[in-house]
Amino acid sequence: MPLVNPLKMLQHATDNHYAVGAFNFVDYQTMETTVQAAFAANAPVILQATGGTIKRFGTATLVGMAKLIAADTPVPVALHLDHGKDVDVILQAIDDGFNSVMYDGSHLPLDENIATTKKVVEAAHAKGVAVEGEIGVVAGVEDDIVVNLDDAIYTTAEEATTFQKASGIDFLAPAIGTAHGFYKVEPKLNIDTLQEIAEQKLCPLVVHGGTGLEDDVVRKLVAAGGAKFNVSTQVKITLIDALYNYIDANRKEYHPLNLLEASRAALVDMTVAYMELLGSAGQAR
Repeated sequence: MPLVNPLKMLQHATDNHYAVGAFNFVDYQTMETTVQAAFAANAPVILQATGGTIKRFGTATLVGMAKLIAADTPVPVALHLDHGKDVDVILQAIDDGFNSVMYDGSHLPLDENIATTKKVVEAAHAKGVAVEGEIGVVAGVEDDIVVNLDDAIYTTAEEATTFQKASGIDFLAPAIGTAHGFYKVEPKLNIDTLQEIAEQKLCPLVVHGGTGLEDDVVRKLVAAGGAKFNVSTQVKITLIDALYNYIDANRKEYHPLNLLEASRAALVDMTVAYMELLGSAGQAR
């Protein structure tokens, strides 16, 4: 089916207390395996491109790849730009056919974040594209985004309300103590704040930094109102480990398709497991 704006799937997730998995891809295969997993789990899914992937392929090429892959599946698939900081790149993604974009102005003072996010919202909504915004600062490492743990800034419910209403964003990523990349220490999560924001029914909420959290913590975040759950580092871990393990076990074999099949199977299994954990399995509409 054609690519879809993810807002309806996230609203359904919010109303029915589950989360849609948003998986960062690095190439055609990781994009394809994510959609194959969504089909296997009968789950809606969001494909996410980071700045590094966009630099490698370009927004138009990524849209073409996603359309080709989504056309063969009956489950809803959306293409999202994750952590966009360059407004020009974001506008190009909107023009080229991304279904949603994130402007990450979390490093800016609140008034500047609101002002720039609002401009992105106006441009996106004119093309039927949804917008994610972030308030507070999420720690960790993702592509060229590096934030030390001590520099993380937790979001308050009051700030979230002000930001969403002033900017007009469609879904909100509050900083609640999760982190991008690997958790080097146990995260101090402010799940109560996530629930407090969710109870205001502003818009669907996003959890960044999903890799490495215990299953019971993931369930608590979903129960508290997380409707979009980002997974990036685990995709990379699964891909690299599957490639390494296959080569290590078959060092004298030179059949690239066997190697790719091994990584494909591992990625599909990992992604289906996340969809079951998030409660999105069986929720395709």
